Amino acid sequence: MLRKADNKFFAAIAEGTQTKTALDTAVAVGAKVSSANLPVGAVVVTNLGLIRLDSTALGLLGPTDQFIIVQGKGATMPLLKSEVLTKGSIGITKHKHEAAVQQITAIGYAGSGTGALPSADDTSYFIKVRKNDNDAANRSQPSSLFGQFKTGSATTQESLALGLSTNLVKNFSIQPANNYIGVGILMDEAGVVATGTTTVFGAVNGSTEIAINGTLTNVVVGDYIRFAVGTTVEIYKVAAYTASVSIVLETPYVGATNAALAIAVSRVVVNATAIAAEFGITLTGKVADFDVAAFRDYYANRFTASFSDESTTITPLQGARNGTGVWQKVAMDEYMTYGFEGQNGMIGVPPMARDQDVVKGAKYSAIEIVWTETIGTLVTSHGAKGSVLVYCGLDTASQLPATTAAGDVANVLGSIALPTFISTSLNE
Repeated sequence: MLRKADNKFFAAIAEGTQTKTALDTAVAVGAKVSSANLPVGAVVVTNLGLIRLDSTALGLLGPTDQFIIVQGKGATMPLLKSEVLTKGSIGITKHKHEAAVQQITAIGYAGSGTGALPSADDTSYFIKVRKNDNDAANRSQPSSLFGQFKTGSATTQESLALGLSTNLVKNFSIQPANNYIGVGILMDEAGVVATGTTTVFGAVNGSTEIAINGTLTNVVVGDYIRFAVGTTVEIYKVAAYTASVSIVLETPYVGATNAALAIAVSRVVVNATAIAAEFGITLTGKVADFDVAAFRDYYANRFTASFSDESTTITPLQGARNGTGVWQKVAMDEYMTYGFEGQNGMIGVPPMARDQDVVKGAKYSAIEIVWTETIGTLVTSHGAKGSVLVYCGLDTASQLPATTAAGDVANVLGSIALPTFISTSLNE
């Protein structure tokens, strides 16, 4: 998606809060659009006289006919209007919402295979994590984060895994990269089903305390527990247990927050078995805090991990992906649009924040309209690209645009796309 100063860029955000009936009542097809009648969050297509078009009218436009995209901002605010688009000169690409994916890297045992951590006595081991993000702290001099542990006598993979992971968590918490990476432990033992009177666990990402509402009959301090089936799932050593209250883990929970983790899919590995098991450490990127006013571009966390023992296997389990239609990216595109529209209050003293309609945590699908302008001079000719994006807010339950109805043009997108496309291609 273009947003360079030497290319035209525009983004409109359709939150999908208007029903088709309400939108048609507010500003009918064929009526003139204004700040007073176009609802906040509605995005429509109009001709150059701001007359609202529907899919039929848009389809009748010829190759040289022109139209614009218009977003409602409220009765006291001017309409947000795209540049003039020529129907025969544009290309349209549709993008359904795709969630961001964080990087996961394993050191030693990776959930399968023959990988393992070393276990030499009286040896200092360390994990080095080099940040690769293009944020303010790492644009020119990427920082490196370390976790270190020195083994004693009678060393096991278990002791090294616990020592390194504990030190990594501590170091990450006190450095500027706080909360950058989650640290987990893998073990090759499958374990047995957790049993007891409780039916669910309550877990919070980053916490060492797991809430329970009953008792467990086959878990004691020193055992290991994982909260899903499979050796690819992180496992945790039980540091303390209080019936009907909580399990305290030695390392923080790295899974997604869930108030109802089923005991039926949890697995327990007794300490005697764990001592002889193969262990590995997982490093999982976390969603970084994002504030568009700080002018920090959005990226999924990326890093390069290395281990002091070069014979130990390092396995990339999952690559990072920024996603499509994630709220952080939409917020940045909206912010840049207002800059190109002339909202330069951010450079004032005191600075004035730009308008923002994006909803934090929301999901969006997108339609991108692109074209190339031919720019000629006396001696040269070259092209410059332009881009108009329409972000379509999705209903959190169905992952479809909230106002889409069978047989209707998608309300939030006015006349840009037919509902058959919306229902099959813009959902997650």
